[in-house]
Amino acid sequence: MKKVITKYAVYAIAVWSATLINGAIIAYIKKHITQHGYLLVLIDMIVVVLIFAPAFALISKYTKKLSTAYLKTSKKVSNEKNGTLLGIAIAFVILFILFAYLRHHIDVIQQLKVWGYRTLGI
Repeated sequence: MKKVITKYAVYAIAVWSATLINGAIIAYIKKHITQHGYLLVLIDMIVVVLIFAPAFALISKYTKKLSTAYLKTSKKVSNEKNGTLLGIAIAFVILFILFAYLRHHIDVIQQLKVWGYRTLGI
């Protein structure tokens, strides 16, 4: 059961990381290409096929290795059973914050600070 959880956790972390990288590439393309409409759609499609598709395979390979190393390290920091869950939880929180900021323009850390000031009076 533990190996299955670790396998899916590594896969999820790799997919989330690759999605963030993909979003950054697409945002860069949209920022630097002044075309609009159908031409922009065509340019996006060509870039994804010619440039990003091979890069995605390479990124996925290294992201999976890094994710696996991260989970192994988290197991060493905590006990074997809780280490995997701790590693998954920390990765999820970090990726959630990055997704919110990069893809939805929500500053989670700033909102937590505001919430802390209001709630705790700090």
